[in-house]
This record gives sequence, structure tokens and C-alpha cells, in this order.
Amino acid sequence: MKARCWLVAAAVVILLPAAARAQGLAGRFTIAAQVGTQSEVSGDILQSATGSLFDKPVTIDSVRYRDVYAPDLRLQALIGYGFGERTEIIGRATWYEAEWTGVEAGNLDGDALFAFFEPYNYEELGFEIGVRYYLATQSRLKSYVAPIVGVRFLHEILVSYSVQDAGSSVRFVPFSKEGAVPVFGLDIGFTFDLGERLFVGMDTGIRYQTAPGEFDYLPGLGAVDNSGGRWSAPVVAVLGVRF
Repeated sequence: MKARCWLVAAAVVILLPAAARAQGLAGRFTIAAQVGTQSEVSGDILQSATGSLFDKPVTIDSVRYRDVYAPDLRLQALIGYGFGERTEIIGRATWYEAEWTGVEAGNLDGDALFAFFEPYNYEELGFEIGVRYYLATQSRLKSYVAPIVGVRFLHEILVSYSVQDAGSSVRFVPFSKEGAVPVFGLDIGFTFDLGERLFVGMDTGIRYQTAPGEFDYLPGLGAVDNSGGRWSAPVVAVLGVRF
């Protein structure tokens, strides 16, 4: 008799959380914190150009964003609401910081030309919205895909050019303008229920943001500022609650 009681009790413990999870997403709220990093996939920050600098012929080579940005800290806060058993609308605030690194960007009259970007700590803020479609909601492991649109707010960027062999430099040249740029992308990820409300997960995907406005500050090198759009891939760990 005691054995049967223990079996019934164990079944209740197992089945009650399962019944709660079987509710799906409809009418439930999600709040989550996301911490991770971001990698630059493709896109050029400097375009190839020829012209003059210091009254000497200069050649600039294209430089990729990933040659300049090192992956660094990305923080995100998310809120969502389920409007269907498998669908959830989400809103997300994002913050990203990265450090620049100097790069060899071409040559000036045969000497190596280096480019350094300011400020040294690059920051951007963003806001995104999306619609998640969950492939399954009846198990503890829930995977999803989500189209994303949003906006990122960029600060002004300056560039300094230096020819170390000649001891010459031009510093703090306005390069790209402060402003907002649209961003588009796709999320893929999963959540794993630790209980009826608490969950952990992983979120990644791909993002494309359009090019910032350029200054064309140096008449002899106007084309170099025409940086293109940028593809990036954020990867974050997730901790959240659903209620």
C-alpha cells in the first residue's frame, strides 16, 4: 500500500509540471536577461581608394569591420507576450561595446599607412522587435526561429592616419556621423524549462545594419569614408521567467 502511495505521489510530481507546460504560450508573458558577445561576419569599414594625403600619393586598401572590432560584451533585456500557442511577440533592448584596434590601411608614397579609430571604446544602443515561432511548446526544451527588425543608435566615429616611418599623422578626422540605422535579421535559439516559470536558453542569429552617414572630410580621399553595411552574429546566454 505504501509503495502504491509513493508511486501515485511521484506521478503527481511529474505530471503536474508537464500539465503546466502544456498550456503553450498563449496569454503568457516572458521576461529575460541575455548576456554574450557579437562577431562581425562581413562588411568593410574602409573602402579602397586612391588620392593624396600630405600632398603625397596615397592608396587605401579596403578594411573589414572584423579586422577592427574584437568581439566584446553584449547585454540585452527582453520582454515577450504569447499571442498563440506557438507564437510570441518580443521586444528587446540591446547594448554592445567593443574595442577598436589599429590596422595597416594602405601606403603613403611607399610607406605603410595606419588607421586608428576613436573613441577607443565603441558603443551602440539598439531596440528590436520580432515574432518567435516555436517548433514545439509541450516539452521542456523549446526551440524557435524569429524574424527581427529594429534600429541601432551609433555615435560619431573619428579616424587618425599615421605614417610611422615618416613621423607624420593627421588626427581625429571626422569619419562617420552619429545617428540611427535600421537593422534586420533572424534569430534562432532554444529555451529549457527549469520549472513552471524559470528557464535558461541560448540565442543567436544574424543581423544586417545599413551604413552610417559619412563625412567625406578629406577631399583627396572622399571615397574611403563610404563604409558599407555590416553583417554581425550575436550569441547570448539567456535566463528568464515565463508567467
